Amino acid sequence: MKASYKIASNTIYQIIGKIVNAAITFFITLILARSFGIRQFGQYIQITSYVAIFYLLVDFGFNAIFLQKIQKQPTKENFYFQNLLSLRVFFALFLTLVAVLLAVILPYNPLSGQGFSNIVKVGIFIVSITILMQAVFVSCNLIFQRNLRYDKSVWATIGGNAISLAVLVLLIRLGTALLWTMFSLVIGYIVTAFLALRGVEIFRRIKYETEIDFSLWKRMIVETLPLGIIFLFNLIYFRVDALILSLFRTTEEVGIYGLAYKIFETPLVLPIFLMNAVYPIMLSSKFKVSRQSGIHDVAISHSSKASSGQSSNLRIVRKSFFVLSFLSFIFIILFFFLSPLLSYIKPEFEQSILPLRILSLSFPFFFLTPVFMWFLIACGKQKLLAIVYGASLALNILLNLVFIPKYGYIASAVITGIGEGVLFIILILSTWNYYKDIELD
Repeated sequence: MKASYKIASNTIYQIIGKIVNAAITFFITLILARSFGIRQFGQYIQITSYVAIFYLLVDFGFNAIFLQKIQKQPTKENFYFQNLLSLRVFFALFLTLVAVLLAVILPYNPLSGQGFSNIVKVGIFIVSITILMQAVFVSCNLIFQRNLRYDKSVWATIGGNAISLAVLVLLIRLGTALLWTMFSLVIGYIVTAFLALRGVEIFRRIKYETEIDFSLWKRMIVETLPLGIIFLFNLIYFRVDALILSLFRTTEEVGIYGLAYKIFETPLVLPIFLMNAVYPIMLSSKFKVSRQSGIHDVAISHSSKASSGQSSNLRIVRKSFFVLSFLSFIFIILFFFLSPLLSYIKPEFEQSILPLRILSLSFPFFFLTPVFMWFLIACGKQKLLAIVYGASLALNILLNLVFIPKYGYIASAVITGIGEGVLFIILILSTWNYYKDIELD
């Protein structure tokens, strides 16, 4: 099967799945917004934004490093997967404890309504359970990604989200409070994790019984650290504005911006899906070149072989760039002109139209940065990326701290676009410099 066909088929699976999941997520957002209004919807955003930080922490980039190991030793796929799963479950339990303990000390000012109220903190305690379920799901994605079988990942998320929506509708009909609706998220994540495990077990006939190699855990943590830092910076970058809004502005403003951002981020999974399918192809090209060079002639022909492999990857980058550029401009047009429909959720959400329009202008940056990020990861440039993402995060936090207290959610929307634009330019320059180095070699 040609690489281009595998990439296309897996991307199509994920697009179809995302359309279904996006529809479910939209209905969940719609139901919560209509049922609880701006203030309580803002509390929902505070809860989910806080816990989402720990979702990416539990990811920590382990999949990318373990995938490289499996590419080198395909016969040890089962061994690597089960050690990854064990490591992540242990890590998730630790992060759940940290999430709960940190939530206790989050500030709140009852007079101004700024900060994290007791209701929000209890919601965080409930939803923190899903950190463990997320750990199981993303570990299973290693096998799906390695074998380009994202259809199984898609079905797992569809099943979990569908159950979550059904439970939410039932709880709303019963007239429950916002906190009770959080259990719909927990149940949905449990279903997703279960379906993903079953998918791996049936597809690869994997039995969950193997020795735990703690020395492997140590090596993987060390190797993954630069990539994990990148993922951490990236997630904080995405969530820091909502958290700073919670600290310096009212919960109502968090709800206004939260609805706009929830809708804005829906199509952002498309470039992630595409690059998830592309990344194994990049690694295959890289390792294929290494194998062809042989043991004895590596030192002699390393530069030419590396140049050949990375030139192949650069062709993939160019194709991905043009496809995602086209899609990003389509979404700018759609979101800019359809954003007034937000007022139909509830009239008070008319205030979300402007921030959504501002956010939509940054689609090209958000669609294209993953292309260059994953190319540089495939080239082994994790340390460089850690520095780049760290600097971008520092700039984002600084701008948010300076402008959010005065200008609120409008500042959040503008800074989001500026920050991603700066990151996009730096990644392009880094990729260009790496390409020039290959050509000179």
